Amino acid sequence: MNYFYSRRAFNRRTGYFTNHPAVGTSYVGLGPSDGTVSRGALLTSRKWADAVLAQSGNGHVVIYVHGFNTKQATMLNTMTAIKTGLAGEGFDAAVAAFDWPSDGVVSSSAYRRDRKDVETVAAHMVLDGVKLLQEAKPSAKVHIVAHSMGAYATIHGWGTVGHAYFPAKVDQAVFVAADVDQNRLLKSGIAGRVMAQRCNRLTHYYSSEDLVLDLSGKIINAGTRRSGRHGLGPWPAPTFKDVSCVDRYLSDNPQHKRTESHSHSWYFQDDRFYEDLAKTLAGENDKTLPTRERQANGDQRLKR
Repeated sequence: MNYFYSRRAFNRRTGYFTNHPAVGTSYVGLGPSDGTVSRGALLTSRKWADAVLAQSGNGHVVIYVHGFNTKQATMLNTMTAIKTGLAGEGFDAAVAAFDWPSDGVVSSSAYRRDRKDVETVAAHMVLDGVKLLQEAKPSAKVHIVAHSMGAYATIHGWGTVGHAYFPAKVDQAVFVAADVDQNRLLKSGIAGRVMAQRCNRLTHYYSSEDLVLDLSGKIINAGTRRSGRHGLGPWPAPTFKDVSCVDRYLSDNPQHKRTESHSHSWYFQDDRFYEDLAKTLAGENDKTLPTRERQANGDQRLKR
């Protein structure tokens, strides 16, 4: 079974989710496809949490947060890829997803709609997922793996939830190709301060060949440097770990594969990435990971 919690509005007449923000969170358990459609059910929050936790063989739960231009079916495919990739590395975690109302359309206006919608629902990623799972099983290690605008959703969600109201944090936060203003993730930046409080460690995978984030920075975000393309910058918090992935991308993806969309999402198809991700989520020392090499400036890179 695949499990996700969604803040897309659900149309009970058609039986499908829409691309509009919902007033409540839907908890979904989805069975295997019969070749044309996957059968699922809406669950209570407690039954959903119990079912997710029961899928964990090692006490870990990963919440995947998707990015801009992501249809629900694409979210499910990536969630399955993460689950399969981690299992292939012997990391037997439960993998669920937070599904927010992205239009699944590429345009500057769709980008702005998506960002507005994610700001509306981001707190529910924390309160209706992280908080729910941690309260259902306090010993569980809950992690977040956020891609692209999903990193913005994660920051905004934690920033919206008051620390006095919900002081907990996740164990590992992982940003992949983050569509976030680099300056905001500096140690003194608002996003940097939020995430330093809300996770034990933030691992930040980036690539200078990310063509989607190049467009996002230059055209949509007024020339700002996106951290998923340029890295965290010179003054990250001490618990933030920057991992350059460009060498791995160039060595493992021939020229004909280096399309705009692939340059942004290739991580979820890469064995070396999953090897490194599994060790990261397991809490291994980032200084001694065999999947990384030290760079001259002290940062790390994913091995080719």
